[in-house]
Amino acid sequence: MIEYDNLFGSAVFRVKDDIYSTFYKVYIQKIKDPKSLSVRCTCPYNLGDICRHEAASLFQLQEMIDKNMLDAGDVEYDQRHTVAKMKFIDLKSLRLLSSPVVFTEAEKFLRTNKANIEFAKDETVKAAVTLDGNTYKVIISKNEERNFDTSCDYVDTEHPLCLPKVIVFLQLLNSYGPHYFDSIRNWDKEKNKLLEAYGYSLNDDLTNKFEFTYKDGKPFLRVLDAGIKRVTPVTIPARQAIVEEPLPVVAEEKESSSCRHTGLVLFSTLIKRPTPILPLMWYRVKVTMTAMALPVKWRR
Repeated sequence: MIEYDNLFGSAVFRVKDDIYSTFYKVYIQKIKDPKSLSVRCTCPYNLGDICRHEAASLFQLQEMIDKNMLDAGDVEYDQRHTVAKMKFIDLKSLRLLSSPVVFTEAEKFLRTNKANIEFAKDETVKAAVTLDGNTYKVIISKNEERNFDTSCDYVDTEHPLCLPKVIVFLQLLNSYGPHYFDSIRNWDKEKNKLLEAYGYSLNDDLTNKFEFTYKDGKPFLRVLDAGIKRVTPVTIPARQAIVEEPLPVVAEEKESSSCRHTGLVLFSTLIKRPTPILPLMWYRVKVTMTAMALPVKWRR
C-alpha cells in the first residue's frame, strides 16, 4: 500500500507483476461500503471482471483490516498546511472536509459579510477573514496533483478545512462557480490562439468584442460583436520549381597546327609500335646529326 485515506475510504496499492518486471497501481474506492466498493487497475487485462493484481490488493487490504492496521485513530490537523482532495470547488467535498457546524457557520457569515480577496492569480488566492475581531489569513492554491493546498493560522485540529477556509471556498463558489481556479490560470497562450482566428490578440482592446468562458476547466471564446468575422487564411501559392536548361555544347575548333598533329601521331605511333623500333629511330637521328657536322665537301 502506498496511499490510504481514512476520510474518503480509499487506498492505492503498488503491485508487481509475477511474469514481467512491471509495477501496476490498483485503486480501491469506498472501502467502508462493501456494496459500492470499486476496484481499478492500470494493467491492460480485459478478459474478465477482475485481474490478479486487483485480487492480490483485495487480499492484502482484508488482511490489514483484520489486523487493525488501517485504524488511523484520532488525527490532528495542522491548519498551516492541509490538502483538500478535490479537483474543483465541490459543495459535497466541502461538507465532508469540514463539520456540519463549521459549514453552517460559514453560510451564516456570508449572508452579512464577505472575505477580503487580496490576491487572485496563477491558481492562487490570498484572502483575509475577520471573525470576532481577529483577522485570519487564508491561502489556497492548486498543487501538481490538481488538488488544493490550503493554509491558515486558525486553530482547528479536527477537520482538514477550518472555518475561514470554508468561508473563502464558499464565497468563490457562489461568486464565480466551481472552476474559478481554472479561470485565474495563465491561459494567455490558449487565449491568443482562439483570438488569432479573428485577427485579434490579448494586446488589443477586447471590450464589448469578446468574452472568455470556462467549461471543464478550459477557456472558450464568445464573440459579442456580430460584425466580427473569422479571418480567411491567406493561401500562399506554391513556388514553381526552376528547371535549369543545359548549356549548349560548343564543339572545339580543330587546330590546324601540323606540329601538334604530328606530335600526336608520333606519340600514338610510339605508344602503339613495339619497343624495338626505338633504337632504330635513335640511330637515324644520330646519323643525321653526324652528317650535319661534316664539312660541306664531305656531305655528299
